[in-house]
Amino acid sequence: EKIRIEIISLCLTESRILSDETIQQLFVECTFYNFVLEETPLSLPKPTSGQRIHYNYSNVIHVDKANNHTRREYLKSMLLKPDLHTDSLRFTVVSDPLEGEQDLECEDIGFAHVSLREIFQKQRDIIEEDIDIFHSRDDSAVIGKLKVTVEALHALRSVYKECKDD
Repeated sequence: EKIRIEIISLCLTESRILSDETIQQLFVECTFYNFVLEETPLSLPKPTSGQRIHYNYSNVIHVDKANNHTRREYLKSMLLKPDLHTDSLRFTVVSDPLEGEQDLECEDIGFAHVSLREIFQKQRDIIEEDIDIFHSRDDSAVIGKLKVTVEALHALRSVYKECKDD
């Protein structure tokens, strides 16, 4: 009864971000609905054009009945109400200032999404796939790729079966 998320690697393609001197270190945060799930424990140096930085970070979100009722109920409502617009895991690429730059703050530079509803509809997990990262100020501009794994199908099937049994 769990969802496994792995943030594998990141590459940037947008020249404005690659050339921005204020962006030096990057980490990735993952949120689902209003639950902040996790962020990569390390900020890594911004990759150069065509280079990938590797986080190889994995996290498990428990959605069992006993201890995670709220998350489970949310998954149920998401599967039963297709008009909910909050069916996605959201990955945020964040610029993390270097040690000596206390005047700068963390800044979101891009977003990527994985739809849990789509995983359920297609009946397949996302395994080491590149997803587009969109610019935080222009959601039509792709700034790079984030390689992720999202294993959620088993948990979603379990939640769906429970909906049918209720």
